[in-house]
This record gives sequence, C-alpha cells and structure tokens, in this order.
Amino acid sequence: MNPAIWGLLSAAGWGATDFIVRFTGRSVGHLNALLGTFLVGVVALTLVVLTVGTVALPAASDLWLIGLAGATTMMSTLLLYLGLVRGPIAVVAPIVSTFPAFNVAFSLAIGVRPSLLQWAAMGAVMAGTAALALSSTEEEGADVPKKKLTAAGGPGIGETYDRAHVRRSAAIALAAAVLSAVTVAAGQTAAENTGELTTVWLARLVSLTLLGLLLLVKREAPRLPVALWPLILAQGILDSGAYLALLAGSHGEGKAIAVVVASTFSAITVLLAWAFLRERMKPPQWLGAGMVVLGVAALSGAG
Repeated sequence: MNPAIWGLLSAAGWGATDFIVRFTGRSVGHLNALLGTFLVGVVALTLVVLTVGTVALPAASDLWLIGLAGATTMMSTLLLYLGLVRGPIAVVAPIVSTFPAFNVAFSLAIGVRPSLLQWAAMGAVMAGTAALALSSTEEEGADVPKKKLTAAGGPGIGETYDRAHVRRSAAIALAAAVLSAVTVAAGQTAAENTGELTTVWLARLVSLTLLGLLLLVKREAPRLPVALWPLILAQGILDSGAYLALLAGSHGEGKAIAVVVASTFSAITVLLAWAFLRERMKPPQWLGAGMVVLGVAALSGAG
C-alpha cells in the first residue's frame, strides 16, 4: 500500500486517540489514561500475536532499539497526555506533530531522497500543520484573567488560559515531539528486521512495564473506572493500530512520507475538537487544514 495511505491511517488513529484522551485524562488523570492505553494495547497485540502464531524474533542488535522505542513512547505519550489534559488542544497537538522534521532529517542522513513533488507535498503538509499551531497560539495566548483550573490542570467549561499556562503547555508539547521522533526512528529501524507487529508488541510491553514502575515510585494506585472502559478500549486499540500503520508504511523510500502524513493527526484532533467541543477555528486554521489535505492527496498520488 502507498506509504501516504499508511500514514493517513496512522494519523486517523492518533488523532482520534488524542481527542478521546481529552475526556479520559480529565476524568482519571494523564497517568491513569496512559495506563489504560498501554494495558489495552498490550492485551490486544498479544491476542493478535497468538492468533498469527508466527512472529519474527528480534535480533540481538535490535533489542536495544525496541527498548529505546518503548521507553521514549512512554515518556512522549505521558507528556502528550499531560499537555492535552492541560490544554489547549489546538496548541498542544500541532506542536507535538512537528516531530517529522527530526525524522525527515534522519531519513536524509541515511540516504533517502524524496522526489521534488514529494518534497513539495511534504512541505505543504508541515506548513499546514504550522498554520494550525501558530493561529491557535495567537488566540489561546491572549492576555486574559487567570481563572480557576480544574483538578486535572486545565480550564473548566467556558474558562480561558493565560499566556504562562499556554507557554508551559507548549514546552511540554515540544519535549513530546522530540521524544516522538526518537520513538519513530528507533521503531522504523527495528521493524526492518523484526517486523512491525513484533516491534510494536515488545515496545508496548516495555512502555507498560516502565509506566508501572513509575506508578510504584509515585505510590499512585491505578484508577480505571468501569464507566470509562469503552473510551479506554477505543484509545488503546487506536493508538497501537496507529503505530502499526506507521511502521507498515515505513519501508525504503516511504520512511519520510509515512511519518510526515502521520503527523497530520493534530489536524484531525483539532477538527474533532471543533466539531464536538465547539472550539472555534479561524480562517488561517481552515487554510492550514486545506494545505494538509492537498499535501496528503499529492503524496498519495505520487507513490
């Protein structure tokens, strides 16, 4: 399948997951929301592995890459969930989605050479994502009176953010972007020999183990109410599926393309927030979303 299509499937999974986390994270906190995502992912992937019956065993040289991918997945997703819970979504999600800039540089370093059309399309995708981020920051960062935050760290319904709050959320999102780039690079390299399923499965086991240790250190008891399980099941399956789709499209010359298209998850999250949370979208944001769509369409046709 065209790497852009795999990237789009990945973006859809991550975009929907991040939107769901807005609700689960504010109900049980970002740590518990992440625990639910990893736990569901491990169970779902284990069932798939048992069903398939035969999976490639990782070479010794790939074990450290899988461990690195699992560790950085835990850290980057933890920061992402914290940022989404704090809000605003329209600032956090687009900043996190800048991670392909690092991965494209890595792909160039190892000899991947996109065509001129692919460069132009990837540029449109990343420029559109930047338009979403910058226009959102201008609106959400306006000087407004600081209002009381909810227990989860973000404003309640009808409340607003001040500049200091937005700056902290942006810093959290940037750290998540850097760690996400490391996750993708390590996962793509390991999957070349080990395969997508085994790589994501083992990395997710590492992530769950590390998060469990973090909860022990913090002496925080897991809290996953039954009422939230439909949402937690959805975010866990969508998140793991997004990683699988990204690695499935990351073969040969498709590495950079799949990653750039997958980064459009922020546009999906923002559009979902506009549709269901009534977060206002300004003309520059609509322009950015249109650039993303055109760029993805061009990459799909160019493959």
